[in-house]
Amino acid sequence: MTVFMRPLFPDIQINQRYMVPVSDGHVIYVEESGNPDGIPVVYCHGGPGGGSEPLYRRFYNPEHYRIILFDQRGCGQSTPHCANDINATWNNSLSDLTKDMEVIRQHLNIKRWVVAGGSWGTTVALIYAIEYPSLVLGLILRGVFLGRQQDLDWLYGTKVGASQIYPERHANFSRGKNADSVAELLTDYYEQLTGDNDLVQLSAAKQFAHWESSISKLKPSSGSLQMTNKEVIAGSLLACHYFTNNCFMYEHEIISEIGRISHIPGYIIHGRYDIVCKPEGAYELSRFWENGLLEIIPEAGHSCTEIGIIDGLVRASDEMANYIKQEKLS
Repeated sequence: MTVFMRPLFPDIQINQRYMVPVSDGHVIYVEESGNPDGIPVVYCHGGPGGGSEPLYRRFYNPEHYRIILFDQRGCGQSTPHCANDINATWNNSLSDLTKDMEVIRQHLNIKRWVVAGGSWGTTVALIYAIEYPSLVLGLILRGVFLGRQQDLDWLYGTKVGASQIYPERHANFSRGKNADSVAELLTDYYEQLTGDNDLVQLSAAKQFAHWESSISKLKPSSGSLQMTNKEVIAGSLLACHYFTNNCFMYEHEIISEIGRISHIPGYIIHGRYDIVCKPEGAYELSRFWENGLLEIIPEAGHSCTEIGIIDGLVRASDEMANYIKQEKLS
């Protein structure tokens, strides 16, 4: 029996672009596309420091959704950019990111919106919803990252997790680093990424970024990174900035505060073979979030470009739109 897998929606053009001043000298790049009168959905990109991509517009039916993308502090088209200015890491915390989302919402005159995110973006989306539950129509999450110490140990540690599945790739990731713990490893990278030697910075950034990119798909490619040097530095530097600061959260914060969003409907899409963000985190979230519907995609890893993940996200966005429309009619 042939199973129909939903494809991405066709590529669409941007309707409006904005550079939105927030606090502490940061200016956030924002774009919107789709139906200006549709259901507002804001997408939180991954990373930290991943930036937005045109692909992210295509998970949502442009006839039904007003699609909002933005670049988080220090990356993408937001300014200052951490590849050019180390000051971009100052006043750059999870709380700052969620406050920026509020500035964006008000700037666009949106009353309530669907909040979506992938990977690190799920962390941002969940913390935003916990802080501002009355403003969230629903949540659509892919590749859940709860920001716990065990999540960092899984992704970067030498004795458990991803390193046990890709030991040869992890050996390349930790090569040249004199570290006995995840904290020491990330600190070592952070010092290289923030030092005065540009060659050392770029080399460390590429080494750091290649680890995650090489394990993100169920069938990883061994090719070179498809990112500019500026993008590689931003992603690596901001990841180390957040992860050496415990993601600017207390341990188990999302699960501890999940009662604040128990009434919000949501979809959790997670690859069965996600090596970057272990499926246990998605399952744990679904256990405590009363209205969070979990779907484990059987033949998928972490990447949002995998066929099963695309199908799950498109179905989730369609079902969310139908639910919201029915709620308005009832």
